[in-house]
Amino acid sequence: MDHDAIARVFDCGTAPTGQPFFAMELVEGRPLHAYCDEHRLSLAERIALFQQVCAGVQHAHQKGVMHRDLKPGNVLVARQGERHVVKIIDFGVARATDVRATDGTTFTEQGVLLGTPEYMSPEQAVADRDRIDTRTDIYSLGVMLYELLVGELPFPAKELRAGGAVAMQERLRDVEPPKPS
Repeated sequence: MDHDAIARVFDCGTAPTGQPFFAMELVEGRPLHAYCDEHRLSLAERIALFQQVCAGVQHAHQKGVMHRDLKPGNVLVARQGERHVVKIIDFGVARATDVRATDGTTFTEQGVLLGTPEYMSPEQAVADRDRIDTRTDIYSLGVMLYELLVGELPFPAKELRAGGAVAMQERLRDVEPPKPS
């Protein structure tokens, strides 16, 4: 992937211990929401930043990559001159969109929950990798935008995680989040 809104990957491989690694561009920035709040960005400025995020995610999808853990902490923002610049980081649980490309090469187990529950799509929450596609990233973008504009998550973290994995899955699947207005 080669996009201004995505941190560059310089190398990847497996360490002698068997641990996979990525060597990525150093991004000195603040998480999206913290940056917006600290710099008191206007609604228009927040939307402009979010458009950069969307362009980066679209590029990843066009290159056949789903991030699967989009959240404010994985979107860093820094100031370059007069511009606010976005960098999407941490593709550690990413997956190829072409299922054939992942046959025999996926390192995640069926039924294992990967990602951050507060930003996770209902399909991802049930941990069925065959039902996850690029829409899961779009759902996460929607949660991020909701939080960016409203100042809180659609489902507060404490409430979402309170009943364990099954209750969380049911809530994400069956409960309509409150309207932001």
